[in-house]
Amino acid sequence: MSGERRDHGEQEVSIRRRKHELFVGDDVPTAPARPFREILQETRAAPAPIWLKAALWAAAIAAALLFAAALFRIINRPNPTPQRRSRPRGSSKSKTPRTTPAAAFGDVAPPIVAAPAPNPTDQEFRG
Repeated sequence: MSGERRDHGEQEVSIRRRKHELFVGDDVPTAPARPFREILQETRAAPAPIWLKAALWAAAIAAALLFAAALFRIINRPNPTPQRRSRPRGSSKSKTPRTTPAAAFGDVAPPIVAAPAPNPTDQEFRG
């Protein structure tokens, strides 16, 4: 344990030394910076050239068209239809006969399913 404490103390001294070397350096005199107002007064205010404006407008129009195309594709996406899984060749001929759950219980008859009713739009209007 005493070795660990000694290493810890040496490590702290090393960290302090490196901290002083990295962050607390000699003060190097730098040239005084000009105030922002002075730099702003020296900068000329010229409008952007026409070719630059045209290039920016072209890029904006291209981005807008790409965005509109992406929205159009999202809105008009066709509904994916589930693909039918093909049966293996040997499974169509079953060795055991198929039975309904009702037939498995013996004398219970399978339920009777009614045919779907025609839509009113399929019938002629007699008035």
